[in-house]
Amino acid sequence: MSLKVSPLDWIRSCEFHPLSNVQVLNEVHERIRTERTKSSVPPVLLLDLDSTLYEVGSRSYQILREWLASSESAEFPKVRARIERMTRAELGYSLLDTFNHLGLSVMDSEVEAALKASMKFWGRRFFTDDYLAYDEVYPGAPAFVQKAYDLGAEIIYLTGRDEPGMGRGTRSRLLKDQFPFDVDRTQLILKKSFELDDLDHKAKASDYVKTRGNLVASFENEPPNLISFSEIFPEAMHVFVDTVYSDRHAVPKSGLYRITGYESP
Repeated sequence: MSLKVSPLDWIRSCEFHPLSNVQVLNEVHERIRTERTKSSVPPVLLLDLDSTLYEVGSRSYQILREWLASSESAEFPKVRARIERMTRAELGYSLLDTFNHLGLSVMDSEVEAALKASMKFWGRRFFTDDYLAYDEVYPGAPAFVQKAYDLGAEIIYLTGRDEPGMGRGTRSRLLKDQFPFDVDRTQLILKKSFELDDLDHKAKASDYVKTRGNLVASFENEPPNLISFSEIFPEAMHVFVDTVYSDRHAVPKSGLYRITGYESP
């Protein structure tokens, strides 16, 4: 039985198809076209949102800047001074990663206290509708999804965002950013509550995906989710979007695809 490994080791161990971004995206479109012509069952494209179609570091960056300007950060002068000089490039996947990138060690009592305080501040804002306004769509992503839709695919956005906290903002952004949405052959699946585990939520949603047609491809930035889809839908393409990801371990696997962006195919 294969052992789960860290994300970086997972990337090194997987034998991705040796294709460029454009070649992978073209292959997805070609499979949709082929599936549409040979079968009466619609082809399905499954897409994650955060760090897959949307760059969400800008959301965290905005929240950190607000924390810096708030009275809640006043008792941490050393941390404040460093964050004031922070660039977007120094932002990590999590606040802990960001503090590490900034050279702020949690072995220091002030830094440890500042991290806890900023995480509470961040947690009250990051998973909310209003702060989705700060997300940035990855260049080329809407055009790629729109072409897939125009070729006849059913588009399913499957996200770990929750309906109560982020449903309104998610729908607004999909429309604003000109993704195919709120029309026939488009679906958005969110968690029913914040507390649900993302991996469990997505694995259970697979049963619904099966009822919509034949899955042609899935796009994910989190290795455990991608591996789960590859096991449930072995005939589909499974595309790792190599942006940022959590530290959750996954089992390496060959036959996957990998992109770093959505250049126009």
